[in-house]
Amino acid sequence: DSGTTKILRSVWGSGPNDIFTVGYSGTILRYYNGSEGFKWYSMNSGISNNLRCVWGSGSNDVFIVGDDGIILHYNGTSWSSMDSGTINDFYSIWGSGPNDVFAVGYAGTILHYNGTSWSSMDSGTINTSLGVWGSGSNDVYTVGYTGAILHYNGVMWSSMDSGTINDFYSIWGS
Repeated sequence: DSGTTKILRSVWGSGPNDIFTVGYSGTILRYYNGSEGFKWYSMNSGISNNLRCVWGSGSNDVFIVGDDGIILHYNGTSWSSMDSGTINDFYSIWGSGPNDVFAVGYAGTILHYNGTSWSSMDSGTINTSLGVWGSGSNDVYTVGYTGAILHYNGVMWSSMDSGTINDFYSIWGS
């Protein structure tokens, strides 16, 4: 039992006994061995925005993105807001490590985190990206509305032909 009635949108874990999930109205839950044993514990996000996606490089380095340009970071002790420089909604986040994180969202918004700050990247499109994944810092993909697929080669983003106008909501590879 999660202990919440809020809609949950994303889940990520550093292992089977340390899992984060996020959702509407600033909801963050963490499953771990706390004061009452293994269970879901509510975490204070400090905001009421809808949270859309969670990803981390480890249990002490977790990122969340959401509506209105929200980016949160967990350092193992507490959550803090990060300056995204935009009010556009974010829908997905992924990284190859703590100093190489990509956040994607509304109207082609793509940000990159280098371990110190977030910077805007030129996506070359106004299509909304709903998912992001990569095999490494020089091989990153986003997918989104109307069959949009973008690929980042470490230098620039380029559009790929998907052959469909159907929306893509998520991407993953091995």
